[in-house]
Amino acid sequence: MTAIRGSRAQARSKSEFFASLNTALRIYGPAREMCRFTYESFEESTYQPNVAAKVVGLAFLSAVAAWEDFVEEVYLGYLCGYPAPNGHIPKLRVGPAQNKTHAMALAAGESNEHEAARKLKWGNFKWVQALSFIHFSRDNVFANIAAADVTWLDLAQIVRNRVAHNSDKAKAQYKTALNRLLNEHPNSPLPRGFGPGKFLIYTTDADQRLRPLMQEDHHWPDVFEGYVSLWSRLADDLCPEGRPAE
Repeated sequence: MTAIRGSRAQARSKSEFFASLNTALRIYGPAREMCRFTYESFEESTYQPNVAAKVVGLAFLSAVAAWEDFVEEVYLGYLCGYPAPNGHIPKLRVGPAQNKTHAMALAAGESNEHEAARKLKWGNFKWVQALSFIHFSRDNVFANIAAADVTWLDLAQIVRNRVAHNSDKAKAQYKTALNRLLNEHPNSPLPRGFGPGKFLIYTTDADQRLRPLMQEDHHWPDVFEGYVSLWSRLADDLCPEGRPAE
């Protein structure tokens, strides 16, 4: 009975994540229509496309937050011994936590619940992978996420920080990351007005480095939709359904 409840909890975390992604897409869609990546929309209009691009950025921020929440819930669920919907569970190196509060304390190495939450870094997937080697066998679903996908997750955090903050640090990290992605010198100036909202509507066939984010079923084959596809695929890897792999 406990395993069934645990599996339902994992499935619920995944379902809530997909619902959050759909909400982000509903915010993004109309805004995307108002900020087409064309000369006319970005050079001749002085207001609406730029505001719409900011809305796209905010929708992305909410999607990143949903991804972090999902990783946290699923990780702590596994630490409690909750199986995925298909029955899979990473092999625990020690016994299961009593509940998710206890699991959070174990993950953070901190008995105070509020302090524990502050120490956890669910937005840093490399940190999540390193943590997983402490709690699970080395062949676990977090460790098995490909390095190339982790690089995209790292970039999402940098874009997210640039949306949320106007600090010099956030600007510098964003500029360096995009120049690295597009094979430009780290200190090269970005195109005029090339903020995070504009980058997120950049079509993924515009540069071969963006093509790993392309999916055939996209309405707009752009970076934002590419990330939604990436997160959806990784959610299935972290919390699989169907029959367990042999």
